[in-house]
Amino acid sequence: MYINSFRLCICLFLFFACTSQEHDNGSGKDSAEPKIENIVIESAINDSIDNILANASFMYSIYENETRSKMLGNKLNQKPDDINTRFSYARELLNNGDTQEAISQIEAILNLIPSLKNVNDQSKMFHEFLGVCYLRIGEQKNCQENHNDSSCIIPIDVKGIHNYKYGSQKAIEIYSRLLKIFPNDNQSRWLLNIAYMTLGKYPEDVPKAYLIPLSINKSDWAMNNVSTRLGIDGFGLSGGVIADDFDNDGFIDIVTSTWGTEGQMFYYKNDGKGNFTNVTKSSGLSSVKGGLNLIQTDYNNDGYLDIYILRSGWMPERNWGIMPNSLLKNNGDETFTDVTIEVGLYSVTPSQSASWFDFDNDGDLDLFVANETNSQREKFPCELFENDNYTFKNVAANYGLNKVGYFKGVTTSDLNNDGWFDIYLSNLKGDNMYFESEVSNGKLLTFNEKAKYAGVTYPISSFPCWTFDANNDGHEDIYVASFDGTAFKDQSGQLASDLLNKPVTAESNYFYLNNGDGTFKTATNSYFKEKSLASMGCNFGDINNDGFLDFYLGTGAPDYRAIVPNRMYVSQNGKSYTDKTFDLGMGHIQKGHGISFADFDNDGDQDVYAVMGGAFKGDKFANALYLNNLSNDHNWLKLKLEGTSSNRAAIGAKIRIKASNDNGQSQIFFSRVNSGASFGANTLWAEIGLGKYSQIEKVEINWPNGKNEWLNTSGLNSNNKYLIVEGAEPKKLEINALSFDLNTSTNKSGHEHHNH
Repeated sequence: MYINSFRLCICLFLFFACTSQEHDNGSGKDSAEPKIENIVIESAINDSIDNILANASFMYSIYENETRSKMLGNKLNQKPDDINTRFSYARELLNNGDTQEAISQIEAILNLIPSLKNVNDQSKMFHEFLGVCYLRIGEQKNCQENHNDSSCIIPIDVKGIHNYKYGSQKAIEIYSRLLKIFPNDNQSRWLLNIAYMTLGKYPEDVPKAYLIPLSINKSDWAMNNVSTRLGIDGFGLSGGVIADDFDNDGFIDIVTSTWGTEGQMFYYKNDGKGNFTNVTKSSGLSSVKGGLNLIQTDYNNDGYLDIYILRSGWMPERNWGIMPNSLLKNNGDETFTDVTIEVGLYSVTPSQSASWFDFDNDGDLDLFVANETNSQREKFPCELFENDNYTFKNVAANYGLNKVGYFKGVTTSDLNNDGWFDIYLSNLKGDNMYFESEVSNGKLLTFNEKAKYAGVTYPISSFPCWTFDANNDGHEDIYVASFDGTAFKDQSGQLASDLLNKPVTAESNYFYLNNGDGTFKTATNSYFKEKSLASMGCNFGDINNDGFLDFYLGTGAPDYRAIVPNRMYVSQNGKSYTDKTFDLGMGHIQKGHGISFADFDNDGDQDVYAVMGGAFKGDKFANALYLNNLSNDHNWLKLKLEGTSSNRAAIGAKIRIKASNDNGQSQIFFSRVNSGASFGANTLWAEIGLGKYSQIEKVEINWPNGKNEWLNTSGLNSNNKYLIVEGAEPKKLEINALSFDLNTSTNKSGHEHHNH
């Protein structure tokens, strides 16, 4: 009887809830948007959010695990023999971080049905559940409660090895039993290897039949995580990050967010002396609800960077608690004010990706918001907010951009080099879209959708995306990460297959080279050896200053079995990419989200900040700052551009540098002022690697003002920093390199690393 009942629940209660599911509360009605009239502007957005959350039906949101576990616990008390309810209860307990109690519930099921104690087809998922529960126990005891900068980074060094060993030891027992019956279960095989790593027993003690070898070629060059020692780890759930100079002192600050109904903001000011100061409270950001993604702008051209918060990605319906996005105005005195309603940007839509760009080339920044529709009950078209004297109006319909889809990423750039922005949208459920600007007599007429003509519709299940000039030919290329159903439920297994040179069934990422004629060439197979690269967060930069752009992928899935490394890919002279994740010490196996590249210590090479943490309440983790200790002889140039007829932040400005080496050979390098990819925000400083080309012959800038002309800027020397104001001569900036205080005797973060 119990087994038959449980067979019914397998299709209803997958191992873990998947965020792409659709839910319906059966009422046939949506919660109404809150009325915002007659509310003081400064508190209106918070009042609106409070009203939305007060009226949300959290039992239907798969992320409200505490509420759902209490509900299921009460239901189980009424029917203690209901196996479906008990398994669902165990799942919610695990997702909420109550791992030991989750284990107790699964053991109760095994006691109710003794035949399930042996590993077989019917019992497999119970044992898998127990295995990941014990891995979680190890993570919670060692990596959350007793976190250090080496925690959960492959290859695991001596400081990252678990002191509390029981969790991983039990996991090894369980996965060993599973693999005896299911030797081709690559997911269990990978998790077995992970358990041995956490105990410092990999690869020696891993049974040869189950070993998954890693190729690790360590060198003196490494990217060392220092976030906890600097007090900037922002311990929490998934979220976004901006790395930029918010107080105009020449040093890169960090703003991060965490998502959900309890989401927070964090603001770390770079003091220019080797430390960061947490100024979240004094800046006014402690009273601001966090979000899943962040992106910076200067919407009012006052010279200070503002913040846009995207809150409600993955929310298919209003009864889940869809919250409005927010625009935070930088007041110029290290404080921020929410001006969302005041400037006309208030909109209650599920979205996690947006792009600031001057689509009409009138000198101020407009905003495209990629909204998500994943329900039959309500549609959320994309929005294009036109900036008119620093207030906004949605004009998406005027330009054919009010498209409906499950859009997870958007990137804007001039892909056909006509001086006008184009738009690329990634779609989790269907073809991606590419909108090319149509211009006549210097005026934008409309946007034409040309994805099929251009050859850039894939992958069918897309997530983050970006445009960049990967091969330095002056034409921007496109990278789109995949995230299909296999990535949601078998990401560890797909990684294992890749590492074992076995077939991967997940949809591939897509890399498109720009042909320069309005079409693109699919170059994925020639640029990448690996196939399993499902990603959530991402960004790009040049970490070795060779003049070719590299990138870092934030991996993982809500499923706790998705214990996979974030991936660092380094360009090989613009002709291919090599996975340097393990060589550089960047193989973090916690969930990766917002990524930023920036030179935090002003030494000329870029560092990487990564927001970690998952979607479920118990999946909190500390963020990472990988400090670059690059010591090669490559040259660089840092430019801060400031528009006058163009938008002041110079977003969209193109840079072309001709440099030569000691042998008289020359090379052209291209760059563009932008915040990078669709999940995470790089600095708007142009930080450009020049390789071994030390003599700068010419720097040309194509300002984003519609003229589409290259203007020569003279007098620049490599390995220096300059301010270039549109129409003026460059000004050399004397900003010293920093030596960060990495005293390990204290935990500067001040965060308590535990679950709740």
